Amino acid sequence: MDKFDEKVIGYESTKNILRQILDTLKRPEIYKSKGASIPRGLLMESDPGLGKSLLASVFIKESGRKSLVFRKTSQENSFLDELRAAFSAAKEAAPSILLLEDLNLYVESNSPYAPEWACLQACIDDAKATDLFVIATTNDTKYMPPSLLRPGRFDYTLYLDPPTGKTAEKIVSYYLRDKDLAEDVLISDIVKAMPKVSCATLETVMNLAALNSTYQGHEHIYKDDVTDALLQVVYKLQKADKGTNSMELQKIAIHEAAHAVVGEVLNPDSIGIVSIRGNQSCIGGLENGHSTYLKNEEELLNDITKALAGKAGVALIYGTMDVNAGGDIQNANRLLDLWITPLAGAGFFEIESADNRMSETRLFSNEAIKAAKMEELYRRAYKILYDNRDFLLAVQKELLEHETLLNSDLTKISESCT
Repeated sequence: MDKFDEKVIGYESTKNILRQILDTLKRPEIYKSKGASIPRGLLMESDPGLGKSLLASVFIKESGRKSLVFRKTSQENSFLDELRAAFSAAKEAAPSILLLEDLNLYVESNSPYAPEWACLQACIDDAKATDLFVIATTNDTKYMPPSLLRPGRFDYTLYLDPPTGKTAEKIVSYYLRDKDLAEDVLISDIVKAMPKVSCATLETVMNLAALNSTYQGHEHIYKDDVTDALLQVVYKLQKADKGTNSMELQKIAIHEAAHAVVGEVLNPDSIGIVSIRGNQSCIGGLENGHSTYLKNEEELLNDITKALAGKAGVALIYGTMDVNAGGDIQNANRLLDLWITPLAGAGFFEIESADNRMSETRLFSNEAIKAAKMEELYRRAYKILYDNRDFLLAVQKELLEHETLLNSDLTKISESCT
C-alpha cells in the first residue's frame, strides 16, 4: 500500500494516473529513451470538498520534490506580480512542483480573455525549459480559455466525480471511526441523505452531531443528533418557533410524503431524507434522492413524476389545491423542457433551431405537447399514490410525529405496509 491508498479512499483510476505521472517524474530518462515527452502539468477539477488538495499533497509528498503552494490573496496587478514571483521561485528550486490552488478564484470577470489567464499561460510557457511540474485545482473550468486547457500546458485534466455507493460508505466509515455512535446510526442513511459526499461537509456534519449530543446530555451520538446536523449543514434548515395550524401541517406532511412514496415506488431505496422542517419564516419540506445524475429517459420522466407527486398527494387525500406545489411545478416544467428540446423526447419537429428560435406554430405545438405530457405524468403520480395509499398515510403519520425520516425509516414503513 502506497500513500495514495493510505490517505485517499476511492478514486482508483485517478490514483493510477497520478502514479504513472509520478513514475515519469522519477524516471524521466527511461521515458525519454522511448521518445516520450515528460508531462509538465496536471489540472484537477471537482466540486468543493471532494479531495483535490488531498490528492495533490500526496502526489507532492510521493514525488520527493521541493514544492510551493500559491493561492490568490491579492487583486489585479499585485496578484499578477505575485503569480510571476511564484513561478520564478519554483523554477529556481527545480526540480520542483508548483501547486496552484483554486484557479476558479483567479478571475472575477468570468471572461476567458482576462489578463490573469494570459499571465498564467505565459508563466507556464516560460517554465517549459525547466524541470517544473505544475499542479492546479479548480471547482470549474467553465470560464477558462481553451488555449490554457490544451495539452502541453496541462497534459492531464482529471475530473473527480462525487463518490457513490460502497466507496461513499467507506469514506463515511473512515470519518466516523472515532465517533461514539449509537446503534441506530447507519452509515447508509448518512450517505443517502447527502446529495454528494464531501469530506469537508461530512466532517462539519459529524462535529455538529457530536456537539448536539453533548449539549443534550446524550450517552452516545444518536440518529436524531446526526439528522439534525444534516438538516442544518447540508440543507440549511434550522428549527424555528412558528405557529402552524394542524391542517396546514398535515397537508405539508402529505405533500412531502407523496414525493418520498413515488420516489421509492419508481426507484426503490432511492430517497435519502424527507422532512417537514421549515426554513426561516415559512414551513416547507424536502426530499432527496441520492441519484444525482440522470442516465436515461426513464429516469428523467420518473423525476418529473416525483416532482408532481406533492400536488397529487394533497389532491388525493384532501381534495384541494396544493398551494405549496409552485416550485415543484416549475421544476417539472424545466425537466420537460429538457425532454422536449435538446433530447427530442417528443420528436425532432419540436427541437430548437441552431439560432435558438422557433416559429410561432412550433412554439404553440411545443407548449401543447408539454402540457399534455405534464398532465399524463401528474395522473401517473396520482395513480401510484392511490395504489400505495397506506404507505402514503403511514409516512405522513411518521413525519408528523418525528419531523424527519431517513432512508432506513422509509424502508421500515414500506415493509410494514406490504
